[in-house]
Amino acid sequence: MTAASTTRDRMIAATARLLQRQGMAATGLTEVLDAAGAPRGSLYHHFPRGKNQLVAEAVRFSSARIARAIEAATANPGPLPEAIRAFAAFYETSLAGSDFRDGCPVATTALEASALGAPEVEAACAGAFAAWQEVIARRLVRDGYSPDRAEELATFVIASLEGALLLARARRSMQPLQTVASQLAALLSSSTA
Repeated sequence: MTAASTTRDRMIAATARLLQRQGMAATGLTEVLDAAGAPRGSLYHHFPRGKNQLVAEAVRFSSARIARAIEAATANPGPLPEAIRAFAAFYETSLAGSDFRDGCPVATTALEASALGAPEVEAACAGAFAAWQEVIARRLVRDGYSPDRAEELATFVIASLEGALLLARARRSMQPLQTVASQLAALLSSSTA
């Protein structure tokens, strides 16, 4: 890995952490450079389109990390409800480790992107959610659901877990995540493929 790609990667990772904690509008470029230990001139060298390009890259970086967590949970040959609980536990670990300050970096950013007029960021957020839904839909198809039903259920799972994460942060309690994971597990256990 070259020094340039290391600086670029550090900037993306630092931006992802900041988005997870405080969102897009509150994340300043100087703060990103400081967190990444990057020289001042490196921002526009690596991200010539500026902050929106950097944020879109950070969203894709975060999305890939979360997709890997979903893939790990759904790759288990056990029942899908257990996979949903395992993925909810991924979010619980993040919340516990941050004293409820770290949410989903994609959701946090998606809420602000359209208001800030950032179509590149909006597209990255939409792509992230679609990628996560695709992982769950593939597992549902593998479990015997039709592709259309799998897509519907995957949308419902992601929307439910993202909403539960938001409630958990607001309440400073894991209870919303645990409740939603249990309800999703019950729904998927009783649902017919």
